[in-house]
Amino acid sequence: MLILNPDLKRLRELIDSARARLAELEAAYTTEKNHVSVLQARIFKRLRPHFEERDRMRLVVEYRRTYLNTLLNGRNNEAERVRGDYQQADERTQQEYEDTEVSMENKRRLSSDEESELKMLWRELVKLFHPDRYAGDPEKQETYTKLTGAINTAKDNGALETLRQIAEDPAGFVMRQGWTAIDFGDTDELEQLEKLLHSLEAEIIMVIEATDELKKGPNYELYEIVSRDPDAFEVLMEEFTEKIGKELVELRLEAERLQREIVELTGNDAPIIG
Repeated sequence: MLILNPDLKRLRELIDSARARLAELEAAYTTEKNHVSVLQARIFKRLRPHFEERDRMRLVVEYRRTYLNTLLNGRNNEAERVRGDYQQADERTQQEYEDTEVSMENKRRLSSDEESELKMLWRELVKLFHPDRYAGDPEKQETYTKLTGAINTAKDNGALETLRQIAEDPAGFVMRQGWTAIDFGDTDELEQLEKLLHSLEAEIIMVIEATDELKKGPNYELYEIVSRDPDAFEVLMEEFTEKIGKELVELRLEAERLQREIVELTGNDAPIIG
């Protein structure tokens, strides 16, 4: 059955409106998330030595406690395994800090021009791409899904250059990834258009919810505080440093207590763990 042009036209108008709305919401969410990430990177850079020492001492206390319990329960063979487990956990923690450092180094606040470009690119990209366009062709739909994923990753990382490449030459971008080539032309099929509209509406709700969740979090609260008063950053750093310092004192006291008990049981006064 053929669809009357007025109905098809109205459906396309709704889709265009939903795409524009989604692009606007996504751009706003990305901007806010980027601001929060930049502040978190700044905090991490300043407080990394304190965080790292605190986490190291937490591990020392945890594994000394476990080591002591194995000795008290007469499981001396397991005690040696605990020492090995601690070493592996300590190495993992150090690697996580290194990975975080690399990730944080790539975080920077978008300029006003870049934020404007991000919004513009999102409007264009949302108009062009959506996985449900090829709901009846799983192979091509998979490519659209991968492309959407690449766009979202670039958006989250503030990778404007990647978004520019996709906007300027989507077919070339797909080809460079080795994905199945797809036709970026529009489809007139009513069923697919209706499915596309429903998906866009669902995504709009998801972005609104994600934005609300972001703004409820403590990291966003910190961002708002520093945005209102840039001098508050130094005050916050002093507060965080003092708080971590107090926790470190408690952890070190606990680690020393555990070490004394281990020495009493083993007669070996060399640090077993940590």
